[in-house]
Amino acid sequence: MRSKLFFQAFLVFVLLSITKIAISQNIPQIEGSGIKPDEDNRFVYKKEWSGGGTISNRGFGLILRHAIITQNFLKIQFETEISNIKHPKEFKTSNPYFNNSKLYVYGKQNSFYNIRTGVGTNLLVFDRAPKEGVEISATFMGGISWGLLKPIYLEIIKDSGNPFNPDIVSEKFDKFQHNETNILGYSGFTRGFDELNLNTGLYIKSGLNFDWSAKDDRILNLEVGGVIDQFFKPVQIMADFQNLENKSTFVSLYATFTFGKKY
Repeated sequence: MRSKLFFQAFLVFVLLSITKIAISQNIPQIEGSGIKPDEDNRFVYKKEWSGGGTISNRGFGLILRHAIITQNFLKIQFETEISNIKHPKEFKTSNPYFNNSKLYVYGKQNSFYNIRTGVGTNLLVFDRAPKEGVEISATFMGGISWGLLKPIYLEIIKDSGNPFNPDIVSEKFDKFQHNETNILGYSGFTRGFDELNLNTGLYIKSGLNFDWSAKDDRILNLEVGGVIDQFFKPVQIMADFQNLENKSTFVSLYATFTFGKKY
């Protein structure tokens, strides 16, 4: 509970800090402001495409973004992101009685993949001199979280009558039948994709962007921030044990690296 409150408080702090900075700064290149850019012939771009990878305290994934530059300091941004989300009590183990055993998470019933599709804004906070320095901006995003649950299959050791040659079968985890002594490991990544279940929700995201690309028409960006996913029902990642709880709210801190081009 304390951890959840800490992450929520951190996200609120980031939002308030970014808003305060953005309002207090004199944004360069605003039409009619009387501020002139340092360069005479800086091209005004209208669109951006970028993509890359993201990592958080709950998993990792890929992201694709498209932005429409409405003003010199403001963008309308669209994004599609796919990432896995782990339960905070996932711990990998292996069967100590078999040399060919593989690592797995005991009690995990489903792998959870989240596809975020959203829209938001990107606001310039600090501009840079042409082709040098770092551009800093703030991102605010929100949209739909399309959560996909994929059943996990395990390789289970069965008695064949021959203790030196047991049968190996593929089964979903059952807390009443499976334990650390008869689980050999995961059956394989592709098993269960034909049994996907959908759990939808909403998300909000806020972060700071640092773009240090050497070329004005290129994007080389690092974004750090926080995101909250709220699903409409609890996400069944782990089996129903007394000491485990499957939640519907996930608060994450993330870092995203993207590269792309302006047009």
